[in-house]
Amino acid sequence: MNSVNRFRFRNTMLIANVISNIVGVTVVFYLFSRTGTLHSDSRNSLFATIDLVFIPLSFIIPIAITLIYERPIRRYLERRHSGLATSGVFTDQVHQRLLNEPFFLMALNALVWICAAVTYSLYFWRLGLSRKAIIGALSLNLQVGLVSVTVAFFVIEFFLQRRLAPYFFPHGGMSAVPKTIRIRIRTRLIAFLAATNLIPMFTLARGSWGIAQTVADTGQALSAMQTMIFSHAAIFAWVGIWLAFLVSSNLTRPLADITSALKRISDGHFDDRVSVTSNDELGYVGDAVNEMAAGLKEREFIKETFGKYVSKEVRDEVLSRKIPLDGEVREVSVLFADLRNFTPLVERTTPQRVVRIINRYFEVMETAIRGQGGLVLQYIGDEIEAVFGAPIPLSDHATQAMLAAINMNDGLAAVNQVFADRGYPALQHGIGIHSGNVVAATIGSPSRLSYALVGDTVNVASRLQNANKKHGTSIIVSVDTHRRFSRNFPVRRLPTTILKGKTEPLELYGL
Repeated sequence: MNSVNRFRFRNTMLIANVISNIVGVTVVFYLFSRTGTLHSDSRNSLFATIDLVFIPLSFIIPIAITLIYERPIRRYLERRHSGLATSGVFTDQVHQRLLNEPFFLMALNALVWICAAVTYSLYFWRLGLSRKAIIGALSLNLQVGLVSVTVAFFVIEFFLQRRLAPYFFPHGGMSAVPKTIRIRIRTRLIAFLAATNLIPMFTLARGSWGIAQTVADTGQALSAMQTMIFSHAAIFAWVGIWLAFLVSSNLTRPLADITSALKRISDGHFDDRVSVTSNDELGYVGDAVNEMAAGLKEREFIKETFGKYVSKEVRDEVLSRKIPLDGEVREVSVLFADLRNFTPLVERTTPQRVVRIINRYFEVMETAIRGQGGLVLQYIGDEIEAVFGAPIPLSDHATQAMLAAINMNDGLAAVNQVFADRGYPALQHGIGIHSGNVVAATIGSPSRLSYALVGDTVNVASRLQNANKKHGTSIIVSVDTHRRFSRNFPVRRLPTTILKGKTEPLELYGL
């Protein structure tokens, strides 16, 4: 933003208020000049007074007071332009001042013109001017003030919505700012009614009164009345069209934005947002639409996540944004369990029975694992991969993994008892546990992801469950896991073993 645009932006409300007063003065003076309802001497005196005092008074005083009122707003803009941070309390104060400024400026305009009407009516009275001149000065100033305040209502709001609101409230929330006066839609319509009906009626009444007071001849009075009506109709038609444009723009633009956003949201584009530029009913609806879009986006995120993650623990961690999607290093204990001689069982058993057997086995094993805070990552054929310490940290993950393995053995014994009663063959398995650091991450294609562990710890755990065959055990843990036990288990030290893919022997313990 260059210096000229920055100056215009900083003085938007001030410029809008000056424009409103210029319009008010111009309209009333034009109508006054077309009526010719005062004698020449009174008229010259009145115009001289207005030229020397009224006009400077109506602009200089409001400008000075406005600059004082806008001091926090201007300081805020300077800090933003300099890249400096602003506190929340200061920002709230600026927002309150900005939203209340239209009403402040309208009240200021009304006060200035009321003071001018009273002061200079008294001044004319002290000068000994006629009653008609005094009433004319009073009504003229009141008329200028009425037109200026009405025009200011729409012009200032127009500039506030178009220029300032998107900068100060980029994410909306204007209706939530406390201690502010809200420009309701009903207020706009009442103001528009006053601008297009009541003010012209007041102006016509004042002009008719002036003609009746100054023109005695009936023909001249009718001619003056005709001139007044045509001039008033022309100027108020132009002003009415202008105000209608401002009112319709301030109402239809937010409605069109809301309608467009709802259409895009219904098509599944939940990132679209309504540009909220007012604190009235439309602003509240815009904020509600944005909140709805955010909720729908969250629901869509949950839906997509559920399609990629099957574990409750992983789901909860992902939804709480605790799992970095690009991976994190965790210290865990990894458990692998594999059924023995399962391939021959598949060959001599019907597929339906195989499914019932394997599902029952997995159900009992997962119950044992989850009972100790573990998580089943995946089923690979007849193999189970589980982790203790991710995604939810466990301070005693090695002990928990060992307890889960013992419970798995007990569960397998119970399953075999049931299978024996049904005539199913007994199952055997081997379990390997290794502890260490892993990278926990979401891995897969863009359309399908899974929570997985990567690292040498996983590979060692997988090799350990195979080592049960060599040592005639059902559970084997590495020395790294054994060191982390917080309680004693009935394990024995096994001969050091070189696992597949390793060059150095590993110290093992078996149950």
